[in-house]
Amino acid sequence: MDTQLVRLDAPYNIICGSDGNFALHIATLIVIKEKSERIAQTAPMSETLSVASYPVVIEGGKIGDNFVGYGKGAADGQVWMHTELKDCYVVCPQECKTVSFRILKDIMKYYAKKKMYHMPLRITSAFSWAMTIYGCKIVLSSDENKKKITDFEVCLEFEESNNGNTCMVYANKNSDFYFNEYFSNDPELSFSLPTNLEAVKYMAELRDDYLMTFRYEGLRSITFTTKNEKYKWFVDKLNDIKFDGE
Repeated sequence: MDTQLVRLDAPYNIICGSDGNFALHIATLIVIKEKSERIAQTAPMSETLSVASYPVVIEGGKIGDNFVGYGKGAADGQVWMHTELKDCYVVCPQECKTVSFRILKDIMKYYAKKKMYHMPLRITSAFSWAMTIYGCKIVLSSDENKKKITDFEVCLEFEESNNGNTCMVYANKNSDFYFNEYFSNDPELSFSLPTNLEAVKYMAELRDDYLMTFRYEGLRSITFTTKNEKYKWFVDKLNDIKFDGE
């Protein structure tokens, strides 16, 4: 096995790892492994190389006098061995002072595509704190008059499958907010999927996380609507669940 440390120059990128944590990416550890494999039983053994890159990060904010790889037994950075660099999401450069809700939504969509559906709860709670530590602020969207939108109305859409026994609920693509859940309308299928009532509860938790995390940025309320009359009960029940901070 061979390793190489590639040091990066400041300003560094703020990245999000597969555990939902945010950090400054200050270097990359490249691990090269040789492995033997046989293509067929009668063929001779052949050597192949396996290369993996892991981010070396700062999770605490500022970088001290010592840099990773320097000093005696001490380094500012730590290696994220639990996630490869290719699976991380670059949020923004360190010198960027504002981050939009669209960026937050893009991060959540990125991890959802990797089948990590419940990452939004972890990412939302970590996002505002991380941005403050690294000198960035999240900014609310503005309307056509450049006035900040502090009360959001999110239109939910429902796509049924399996003869209506299962359903995907998600926020309209024009919304700044990311909501996504796959649920079961059939009790016999609920052993492998959340029930529709559990989906309501999950979305209420995510809404509350948004409101608690971004209240200092001016976010005041999130209400839900839908054009799908069949699932109006879902939206009504969701809106009836009071914000946990009230």
